[in-house]
Amino acid sequence: MAGPDIDLDFDDLTSMTKDLSTFVTEFENIGDTTDDVKDAVGRPHGRTQLERKVGDFEGGWDGNREVILDGLTNIRDHLQAIVDQFTETDKQLATSGETS
Repeated sequence: MAGPDIDLDFDDLTSMTKDLSTFVTEFENIGDTTDDVKDAVGRPHGRTQLERKVGDFEGGWDGNREVILDGLTNIRDHLQAIVDQFTETDKQLATSGETS
């Protein structure tokens, strides 16, 4: 009795993993940008309201960015593990088929 077949598109999984790695890198580097925005806004006409609003947004963004970054990193790592494990299993099955 044969078990269920598994049909994975390794090219899609590999591409997705690379794309997620790009997103992770962007999210890691985006923290520097939010600091720059607050500095660039400064105090127009000597007023601090806009600077405070940008600072409030930045504070909320930094916390949420970490949550998103953790999620993206987790998904990327799991996808990479799937690709690695199925690639290894495929090689082992091919090798065992050659020796049978």
